[in-house]
Amino acid sequence: MRKFILKLAGSSFIRQLLKFLRIHLLVNWWLNHFPTVKVLPESRVKYRARRVESIGLSVEMFDNESLYGLSDLPANMRSFADLGCNVGYFSCWLVHSLNNRQLKGLMVDANKDCVEDAQWHATANKMNNVHALFGLAGTDGKEEKATFFVHTAANMCSTTQPPEASAVDKTTWRKMEVPCLNIEKNWCKLVGDIPCDLLKLDIEGSEMEFIRNETKFLSRTKTIFIEWHKQQGVTLNAVQELLSSNGFLLKRVLQEDDAAGTAVFTRSDAQA
Repeated sequence: MRKFILKLAGSSFIRQLLKFLRIHLLVNWWLNHFPTVKVLPESRVKYRARRVESIGLSVEMFDNESLYGLSDLPANMRSFADLGCNVGYFSCWLVHSLNNRQLKGLMVDANKDCVEDAQWHATANKMNNVHALFGLAGTDGKEEKATFFVHTAANMCSTTQPPEASAVDKTTWRKMEVPCLNIEKNWCKLVGDIPCDLLKLDIEGSEMEFIRNETKFLSRTKTIFIEWHKQQGVTLNAVQELLSSNGFLLKRVLQEDDAAGTAVFTRSDAQA
């Protein structure tokens, strides 16, 4: 079943055909009731997929290992914050790569379905010091809730700012109100008053707001994996300028295309 789904997910033509025929809804129904579960060799870390798009992500994360590199992880890493955690694969990859189930950290997402999967991965892999939280990171803290949009056809596609032309299209985006989270407060409460060795920042368009609003949390952070979104007018230079004012230097760009990019930043030696 997994190989069949992968074949379908890998073809652009078939993806469009399945969407037109709404077969993806049937496949997602099947996966939701009968998830694919795999175990990574050596570490014995388990991961599951309950939607078609999660299978594609798992291939990039675990089979191809094309998203992140071990050389970019901080030395003697003990803690992390995964903001925009989706279903929690990044935490699984960390535990598998470092062979360390004692890592401490937070997983945060504004999609409740994704948080449910993230918590499953933490529990199934005995990540007892990793906490999954439902809510939106990066807000200024003035409001208790904020508007969030989840794509109806691809659950892992979500944003605070959908394209204007489709923002009101209820067949494309599911609009909801989600709680606003202060990451610094939740970190101290759940993880402790300790450094954050690694911050993965992929919150679908709110990355710049997070940097501006969570400076206290950034002051305890050593390394950042960050995604920026060009369709929202954000450039690498803008990200670099904002992070440099918080004591970070660009290490390298992991990937970049017409829509977005991902880069690694590390705290400068002068402020380490």
